[in-house]
Amino acid sequence: MEIVEKWIAKGYGQGEGKAYRPFFHVRDVPSKGRSSIVEGLKSGRTHHYLSDLEYYHHVLAEFSPSVVDIRDQYALLPWGETQDIARDLGIRYPVYRYTSTPIVMTSDLVLTLQNGDSAVVSVKPSSELPDEEQKDIPQGQARTLEKLRIEQEYWKRRGVPWVLSTEKKISIVRAKNLAFLRTAMVSRELDLLMPHIHYFVDLFHQNWEPAKPLNSVVIDAGQALGLSVDAAFCLFGRAVWLHWLPVDLDTPIDHFTPVNLVWT
Repeated sequence: MEIVEKWIAKGYGQGEGKAYRPFFHVRDVPSKGRSSIVEGLKSGRTHHYLSDLEYYHHVLAEFSPSVVDIRDQYALLPWGETQDIARDLGIRYPVYRYTSTPIVMTSDLVLTLQNGDSAVVSVKPSSELPDEEQKDIPQGQARTLEKLRIEQEYWKRRGVPWVLSTEKKISIVRAKNLAFLRTAMVSRELDLLMPHIHYFVDLFHQNWEPAKPLNSVVIDAGQALGLSVDAAFCLFGRAVWLHWLPVDLDTPIDHFTPVNLVWT
């Protein structure tokens, strides 16, 4: 009990912007698959995710122009409120493993939108949830639904939109493409290339052909600027992430196949 009170007192899972710190880090809890510690492109701080699926939701939110901040592992405080909600709903409140201490519930991603509003995304693999037409719900899935119901009610009381998302509700291909290209955004040693980016985008369009492999288009555009292959691919990734190069992100992107441009 005392250690949890200390976490709360230190401000974990509270606040906003660069000063925000998630309620727990990946080292604190078992991950569901691969965990991720990532540098935030918009927040300027480190984000902690317990699965690839959580990370994919982060990447998609980060790419959206309407999202200005992302808070991961956000604590649902006051601590007693979620316990009261569970009591009102007739749900057994979860406790920390091997203790009788009530947990501090968290939301996976709390998004701050450009208009100042907030939105909350709770991420679960579909395997942890029952099918819509499923009659006999396994105990584990039923328990997951109970905890989600507490979280949903917490945000409902605050008038904040809350959504439950799975891998079936997002484009995994888009998320993987953005994750693949995101390396270019965090390679700070390549920031010196930015003065070339608008010229690179123009040259990419000039060299692009529907059947021409991405490798060839990027190399040709880079050579025209006297850039190395690595530098040219960095500019390609940044141009996509900055919404200056409208490629089709819902088709897998790799070096050796053509990339589709989306004309708007």
